[in-house]
Amino acid sequence: MPLTRRQFIWTSAASLVGLASRTTAAQMPVAAPAGLFRHGVASGDPLADRVILWTRITSSDARAAVDVNWRIATDPALGQVVARGTAQARAERDFTVKVDAGGLQPGRPYYYAFEAGGERSPVGRTKTLPAGPADRVRLASVCCSNYPAGFFNPYRCVANRLDLDAVLHVGDYIYEFQNGVYGDGSGLLRIPEPRKEAVTLSDYRIRYATYRSDPDLQEVHRVHPFIAVWDDHEVTNDGWAGGAANHNPEQGEGDWAVRQAAAYRAYLEWMPIREATEPGIRLYRSFRFGTLIDLLMLDTRGVRDRQAPGKDVAAITDPKRTLLGAAQEGWLFDELRASQRAGTAWRMLGQQVMFSRVTPPQWPVPYPDTWDGYQGARDRVLDFVAAERVRDLAIISGDLHSSWAFDVTRNPWEGYQASTGAGSLAVELLTPAVSSAPLFTSPAAREHAPLLRAALPHLKFLEGERRGYVLLDVTPARLQAEWYFVPTVQERTAIEARGAAFVCERGSSRLVTA
Repeated sequence: MPLTRRQFIWTSAASLVGLASRTTAAQMPVAAPAGLFRHGVASGDPLADRVILWTRITSSDARAAVDVNWRIATDPALGQVVARGTAQARAERDFTVKVDAGGLQPGRPYYYAFEAGGERSPVGRTKTLPAGPADRVRLASVCCSNYPAGFFNPYRCVANRLDLDAVLHVGDYIYEFQNGVYGDGSGLLRIPEPRKEAVTLSDYRIRYATYRSDPDLQEVHRVHPFIAVWDDHEVTNDGWAGGAANHNPEQGEGDWAVRQAAAYRAYLEWMPIREATEPGIRLYRSFRFGTLIDLLMLDTRGVRDRQAPGKDVAAITDPKRTLLGAAQEGWLFDELRASQRAGTAWRMLGQQVMFSRVTPPQWPVPYPDTWDGYQGARDRVLDFVAAERVRDLAIISGDLHSSWAFDVTRNPWEGYQASTGAGSLAVELLTPAVSSAPLFTSPAAREHAPLLRAALPHLKFLEGERRGYVLLDVTPARLQAEWYFVPTVQERTAIEARGAAFVCERGSSRLVTA
């Protein structure tokens, strides 16, 4: 298995051509973004009593602060207002506005809008989390939206689902590359700005502005609250705490700490997330969907140790190496323990890179950028899950531009029975890319699919040629995951097809075909 993540992803990029008209929007009142509100509206990080509201002001005066009024109501016409206020769009925050709107009721939809300079933004829709007993939660998982690689059709499909409680974005919301390095948007008129690799704070801000000009991304933000965490391309490819494979000071890209801090600042400005008060990078946080789900969002990118070469077995198995860092790892264990003891039905981890083991003992690691490259760190998590008897755990991942479903077992080749699920401690569900080149685009990469299926007894599903998203439907009795795929990203379309569905019954820690 001599393939690597970078070989798969970098060699499968292709130029995309063609234009098509935009499909019908979700059935909700909306004003066309123009004037001051060209980047639309968004909401995120919902709790039972509050939610983050976001917008950005496009002003002709690059220095003057702009007063922005906001209101949130129980009806789309914004007649039944429950909270309102005024915020300022300022240059030091790139004229983005974030409001933590509180005093809300649990488990219900709300509608919101902003006003400035005599203009009103589009009307957004959001939803608070349930409190107490909850019968059902529906989430969509997305990742890897590459602007020049194609249209964001999976976002449009998710926007058209008005029965969702939230959207989980598990990373690669933007890509840092210059156009043509990883996808050429020339034929689609989707050339990202700035027209070079994003390195500075200004570069990252402009790149987010390019992405947020997309109508399908604007629409999915308008109708659903996001719960998001970054991966590597929000900074640069194959990053770690102290650098990245694609960071080159000798080519004028400057100090790594300065670049990482700039990317982090732009991410906080442009994403509807609740910002930590602690210094440094801290994106890990928790969300409680009543008694049904405790969702823990992890950062496996910003504080990890450097990746080891796939053939360096000693480094890869070194128990001292970490993906999470000591503080986050301790927080994760505390949260899992508290959730299990509270009797919450399901625990869910939203994180970036594949957790499940795909490397037999003493083999070269094909994906060293995943948890397979940090086996000591993964062992600590599995040891804790086993020792504390943490049950009903689902890991939601992305990154690999492909669709996978696993029973999560310590060693799939020893002590695990595929027919019964005996030995499985959790399940893992990987979402495909929104628009980035699929993992098995090239014929050479595609040839590895049957080898992987034959070699991995805990692998329940693998599809590496299509883009889409995962729908997660959770009840007290079971978690169901459905993969939906779009036929193309070369033209705009809202057509989707259900590709696969798996169920994990509560108490089983295994996947079966739905």
